[in-house]
Amino acid sequence: MTKTRLSPDTIRILRHLVATIAFRSSRSLRDAPDGFAEIRLTETGMTAGELVLHMTNVLAFAFATVTGTDRIRHEALPWQQEIDRFYSLLSNLDARLVAGIELENGMDLRLMQGPFADALTHIGQLHAMRRKAGAPVASTNYVRADIQIGRVTLDHLTD
Repeated sequence: MTKTRLSPDTIRILRHLVATIAFRSSRSLRDAPDGFAEIRLTETGMTAGELVLHMTNVLAFAFATVTGTDRIRHEALPWQQEIDRFYSLLSNLDARLVAGIELENGMDLRLMQGPFADALTHIGQLHAMRRKAGAPVASTNYVRADIQIGRVTLDHLTD
């Protein structure tokens, strides 16, 4: 399997995508109403807490891929710890991208179409859960949003 060092432009795009995931998820997770972790869109669907855990595990695959390590499957934590772990993973992923990485040919695109796109899909579900919980996320023009590469924490994001 041939590995190639990612170009600065590819790293920039991947880092921007990680920052986008952090920003968009913060819109649902920041100041979530009491009991939000237990909200479900459907009777048999995941709770918000289970969805954040799933997003963490999906992104753990991306982290394992960029670090060349074994994937860790995380177990559920209490709500705030789950959110903290999610943002810690985003921060570690961004830091690894900053350091520069080598991936097998085409894996950068598979990371985008797989775990990163999956996380964005689930963020949309979290937004719908906020609406169901009676605390909808305010509309945002994401083209104009202040998303900055390297800004991947919950508390430091602004609308």
